[in-house]
Amino acid sequence: MFVTGAGSWVGGSLIRRLEQRDDLEVFAVDDLDPRIDFNSSFRKLDLDRLALGRYVLEVEPDVVIHIQSVGRPVKEERTTASEDRVIGALSLFGAIERLGSVSTVIVKSDAAVYGASPRNPSVLREATRPQGRPSRYQRDLTEMELFISELQERSPDVTFTTLRFASILGPNVGNPLSRYLALPVVPTQLGFDPRLQFTDERDAVSIFEHTLDHPVGGTFNVAGDGQIYLSRALRLGRRIPQPLPGRMFDAALRNYARIDLRIPEHIRGLLKNGRVIDTQAMREGLGFEPRHTCRQSVLNVYHPAEEATA
Repeated sequence: MFVTGAGSWVGGSLIRRLEQRDDLEVFAVDDLDPRIDFNSSFRKLDLDRLALGRYVLEVEPDVVIHIQSVGRPVKEERTTASEDRVIGALSLFGAIERLGSVSTVIVKSDAAVYGASPRNPSVLREATRPQGRPSRYQRDLTEMELFISELQERSPDVTFTTLRFASILGPNVGNPLSRYLALPVVPTQLGFDPRLQFTDERDAVSIFEHTLDHPVGGTFNVAGDGQIYLSRALRLGRRIPQPLPGRMFDAALRNYARIDLRIPEHIRGLLKNGRVIDTQAMREGLGFEPRHTCRQSVLNVYHPAEEATA
């Protein structure tokens, strides 16, 4: 088995679970050192380069779990980084096509593929076409998913599963949205109270393991049950919202880069307009039921020890 994104909390946690299985050998890669210790073979290499494809050909896995699919979005506004991510995805999928050993490919995508336009429908399904101007990260996701669709047509014997995650939330993942919600005073846009959905970090690990055991081809939205307004999420965390006019709100988010909290364009759009995805296909087609609701995911950020009894 071949797993990318092993340096992330989700990737490392998944590998530790997989190591408990006697019948699996895991080869893990990332361009960052692992945050979680595991015993499997790990190679540190740039996922944006052709070396990724060469290593896949060397390993000859039967399963590929591609967690770090289009690079880390904090770098999304660099054009060269975006182009390199596309090259890396092409390299990986090209290697998969050349191999006869691969039977299952599970790819982490993102609900950001729909964008966060006020012109989007109130609930987004897998077949919904996004509206509005796409961010660079959204374009990268769209192109990556297009690669998968084309490869599926040429490789009918391989099961391709694409998981479009609502924002993964939790105290361990340390992503921009989790850190934004944890600020003591949280800037919000005046006149906006977006509806949000989340995937709890623990469910994010579990759905990869579930999909490995129950492979089903197709694209599936992934989120915990329910939805929550930003204002409600901040009240749960006893945070102080600071409503700001549009330009001041954008400037405040950009200024957080000084404390190493870079909030990318697609997250800024989400914090204005929100996004709600339909998860019926995840439950009925993929057969996965998240253990944590969106509300519990928020509580897990603020009160990890209390969430289980909330």
